Amino acid sequence: MEQTITRRLCPHALTRRLFWLCAATYVIGCFGRLSYSSVMVDLIASGRMDMAQAGLIGTALFIVYGVFQLISGLVGDRVSPKKMVFTGVVGSGVINLLMGLTGQYGIMLVLWSFNGVFQSLIWSPVARIFAEQLPPEERKRAASNVAVTYPLATVLTYLLSSVMLSVWNWRSVFLISAVVMLAAGAYWMYRMSWFEKQIAQSEEIEVIHMHEQKQHEKGGLLHLMVISGILLAAVSSMTHGMLRDGIQTWLPSLMTDNFHFGTSASVALDIIVPIVNMLGVVFTKAIAKRFIDNELKGAAGFFAVTIVALSLLGILCDRSAVASLLLLTVASTCMVGANIMLINLIPVHFGPIGRASSVTGILNCSAYIGSALSSFGVGAVAQSFGWSSAIWVWVAFSLLAMLAACIGAKPWGGYEHSIS
Repeated sequence: MEQTITRRLCPHALTRRLFWLCAATYVIGCFGRLSYSSVMVDLIASGRMDMAQAGLIGTALFIVYGVFQLISGLVGDRVSPKKMVFTGVVGSGVINLLMGLTGQYGIMLVLWSFNGVFQSLIWSPVARIFAEQLPPEERKRAASNVAVTYPLATVLTYLLSSVMLSVWNWRSVFLISAVVMLAAGAYWMYRMSWFEKQIAQSEEIEVIHMHEQKQHEKGGLLHLMVISGILLAAVSSMTHGMLRDGIQTWLPSLMTDNFHFGTSASVALDIIVPIVNMLGVVFTKAIAKRFIDNELKGAAGFFAVTIVALSLLGILCDRSAVASLLLLTVASTCMVGANIMLINLIPVHFGPIGRASSVTGILNCSAYIGSALSSFGVGAVAQSFGWSSAIWVWVAFSLLAMLAACIGAKPWGGYEHSIS
């Protein structure tokens, strides 16, 4: 039996404006997540907490974010993206405000855990907007281009942190982030209301014929994950999150511990990685257009390069600051490529069957399970056994991720073709 679905799309003349609104709001939303990691090295250096305690706060956010990312992904296929993003950005802004006003470890741990709930409400609705409201020919382009937002947000947050740590203290980073986020949330609500009116009046209509796709969907979400290879993609996504956030979180501490950099200088040095990551978005788009026709094959390739870089880092991490920074940058940039393959492009294919937000939530949940493992686990391993041991843990997980992507590439290629 065939089912026909029709829906109005954003007029072509307004697609770029809608993309930039989503991208800018997501960048500012990331301030509320990155503010803590950007000042963590100063909190440790000032004696407020040790490495394990500092890592536990980051882990709390990643665990809560991961769990609620799965929930928000499922809810996001049914609830207005406008309301979800507004709640996420404003709620996280309030949490950052409270973080800047307190200084007690226990309270900060609880607050940052709640921040994971609000942060989980931001990305999945944005992915749904790209998959369902943009014209079909704009969807993959938007999903690829938006990958630059996370490294851009990292650069801006760490630049702010570097300046404020040198002239004031860690509290100012939370307070400034809060003010910007609250303003962005209000603007998002106003502007998205205008876009909703334009889409409701749009004459551009997408007609979707559900036949074979519906047969794939009727087995439920778990069935969908198994037959499409998304279950294996989730394993790769876990390691991608472990490295993406782990490198960004722990690079200042590694440079401070092994090469005696000052806290402000270490945070400033951390800005180099996301700047290169932004160039990695351009590089990934270029090679994907020419050489990658299967997202999981592409992810496997990025993990292969990462394994080489991290293996060299495991040998050189206490010998050369320049080599350490270079190899961490290579690995982090490869994770930008994996992010585009796993988190940005794969969910777009599920727009026609109304599962874009759900699949985004599943893959993002997996990524932040990895982030949680890295935030606490790497800090604990580094503190007990040294940074070389912590890096070899990253290598082991990268091997697992590459293997999972290679195995999942075949079922994903077949499924992707069936719903194209």
